[in-house]
Amino acid sequence: MEPDTDMTDALAEKILSGTVGGALNTPFVWKRKNEPRKNAPTHMEAVAPIRTDLSCRLDLRMRIGLDHIWEYSVMLLSPQHRVCLRRLDIRGTHAPRHSAEQFIYRTHKHKWSEALGDKEVYAPDDIRHDPNPVTNATPEGMDEEYDRVVRDFVAECRMTVGGGYVWVPPQLPARQEAFDGMEDYP
Repeated sequence: MEPDTDMTDALAEKILSGTVGGALNTPFVWKRKNEPRKNAPTHMEAVAPIRTDLSCRLDLRMRIGLDHIWEYSVMLLSPQHRVCLRRLDIRGTHAPRHSAEQFIYRTHKHKWSEALGDKEVYAPDDIRHDPNPVTNATPEGMDEEYDRVVRDFVAECRMTVGGGYVWVPPQLPARQEAFDGMEDYP
């Protein structure tokens, strides 16, 4: 099979048309990301490979913000091409650059194209979730929604969820209380 060296609109359409056998068959593997200081990570991130008939690799990535666990993203990536083909931001914020519509804590999707990159943004109607921020959210309480949204996103990308995939919750760090005035003590 000849390698797919460049991401093009045609290759992106082929990937998202359901003709390449895309399947999520493994659970996510979670890691802490963007830790500005010890014990205070910015978000949790997980990656799982997507099996296809293509020569290029595809990954499904999920990010959950620790400040607002109800605000998270799911992405279909082509790491070889350094391209995010689709991104779903649940209750996320997006400042408009190429459209008049603004998304402040609103669910939206990004769609990649050669002309715009991932700047095409629109409001989806195919994701089952409560669009409002969940003020009293707990990690355990969000697990069902996280799993459902991952499955909806994979289906929207015209791929399947195989028997090897099971939802694995992220191990969120325990919140540590700061001692007033002792934050900088060695």
